[in-house]
Amino acid sequence: MKIPPIHFKTMSSDTSAASGTAASDTAASDQAGEVAALKKELADTRDLVKMLADRIKHGESFDTTYAASSYASIAHDFNSIPLRGMPAKHVASMIEDVHLCDFNPLLNTSSYVNVTSEPEEKAVAAMGAQINIADASVYPASIELHDKVVNMIATMWNAPEPANGGKYYAGAGTVGSTEGCLLAGLALKFRWRAWYKEKHGLSDQQVLGVRPNLVISSIYQAAWEKFFRFFDVEAKVVKPNLVRDKMAVNAHDLVSLCDEKTIAVVGILGNHYNGMYDPIWEIDEEIEKLNAEKGWQIGIHVDGASGGFIAPFQEMSGKGTPAPYDFRLKNVLTMSGSGHKFGESICGTGWVVFRQREGLASHVATTVTYLGGSSDSLTLNFSRPASGPYVQFYKLLRLGQEGYMNKVENQMGVTSYLRHFLSNLKHPSGKPRFQILDGGDTCCLPVVAARLNPELNLHYDDIDLQHCLSESHWYVSGYSLGFENPMNDKFEKLCNDVNETTTMFRIVVKSNLTRNLAENLAGNIEKILSVLDDLDAGYESIHSRLAGLAVKDEEDISIQDLKEFSDSIGELPSRGLNKSLKSQFIQQSFRKKKQKRSSILAQNIC
Repeated sequence: MKIPPIHFKTMSSDTSAASGTAASDTAASDQAGEVAALKKELADTRDLVKMLADRIKHGESFDTTYAASSYASIAHDFNSIPLRGMPAKHVASMIEDVHLCDFNPLLNTSSYVNVTSEPEEKAVAAMGAQINIADASVYPASIELHDKVVNMIATMWNAPEPANGGKYYAGAGTVGSTEGCLLAGLALKFRWRAWYKEKHGLSDQQVLGVRPNLVISSIYQAAWEKFFRFFDVEAKVVKPNLVRDKMAVNAHDLVSLCDEKTIAVVGILGNHYNGMYDPIWEIDEEIEKLNAEKGWQIGIHVDGASGGFIAPFQEMSGKGTPAPYDFRLKNVLTMSGSGHKFGESICGTGWVVFRQREGLASHVATTVTYLGGSSDSLTLNFSRPASGPYVQFYKLLRLGQEGYMNKVENQMGVTSYLRHFLSNLKHPSGKPRFQILDGGDTCCLPVVAARLNPELNLHYDDIDLQHCLSESHWYVSGYSLGFENPMNDKFEKLCNDVNETTTMFRIVVKSNLTRNLAENLAGNIEKILSVLDDLDAGYESIHSRLAGLAVKDEEDISIQDLKEFSDSIGELPSRGLNKSLKSQFIQQSFRKKKQKRSSILAQNIC
């Protein structure tokens, strides 16, 4: 085969050089592209290998303990949802770690909320958590159980029989007694509105422009502050006396604030500060006279947040109030209580009972049909778990009336022991260390309330006592007797006979606080007092600096103020006071004199 000749084109030297340069650039560009592609492929491969390694490690975590897993060695903030899920047992361990940093709830004598439960009770609560108690069409049996609990509580509070031979009393399970108070207040407000509209011949629109009021003691729980703010009702507040009347409100003083715009008067069956009962029977007498004289129809709400499950069983044992406090009184229209306090139910359980449905409970009743049937609701929220009603049903059957009575008697016995212990403690001067401020063994919750004897002029107060006791794992609630008056939004004294800087403390004797535990608490109180007595002038100097800072508004405290105070911490003696306690003293500077609303709410947990 003949190969044709190859002919070369002759180029000038300039053309040849340019062509070579272009070819070189193209090759370099191709090479750079290949390198970039290889780098990307390598990076992708590394990411893939890392992902596979992570997945292998993640998978291995399912087969080992939490302590041996990768999760235990990494700090997690969990401010966003993690990419991948975690083993159930490890998540439970993480939550356990969080709970370990809380106070021991069994040694918390500040809160009224029940903290003990039996294994069977926990199983019942878990069962109820799966059930939407608002859906009557799907859970009719659970709704019936709820209604039976309402019946048991209504009969315990001596409510009138349901009208027209009805099967169930007018009432509802609520999320704590706060929702119970809000529902009762709304029903009373709407009842008053209908009466006021008819009395003055107003239109629906006109009556909406009239602002009603509610009359209550200044010792109210946080639920009522919510009611005033949320539902545009004016507060009319009466301040009781601390030393003379132990915070029980004077019935005449309370009712004297009523006018034709008053929707109701609230009687507190066991206040949160010292456990004292308001004389609801005397309030009823005053209301009866006022209504007869003026032609009004003012009723009473009994706030039995704590006493609703104590007073009935004190009465059963022959140690009750001198007169009725519940629906046996003509003018009591509504009553609420916390099942999760002395009712011994799970946290978040509350109850409200209405005297009747017509013209009262009917004002807050709603009906929905979009769940496939007709579901009635007497609550503020709709969907909610059945855990509260389930556990309350369990406890009412588990204890029975005699069990509750025995429990209350035990609590009152432990309370009496602690009260006498505090009463008998003497200061080295020979004077009593404490002034007892609760109601004693009658007309009072199982609560010990006291303050350090003001005659001693000590360089420490009841809040210092609280902080020092926390070093021994006991939590006792110390607080100042001031509140933000909703009538004028000013921070004022809570009681007539003491100023707002006065401090006191309480010990709530829940069912788990046995005599043995009470003796341990008493021993720690005695030890702490000796430590506080021995603190020298450095401690007293810190207190004076705290008082100086507390006089100022928070926004007026300068960096220099804080620096000087921080420097002075070094003057504190170390005995009995660790670093965390010193930091707590700094925090006190912001609340020593001018307590904020948040601290007041904290005192009134419900």
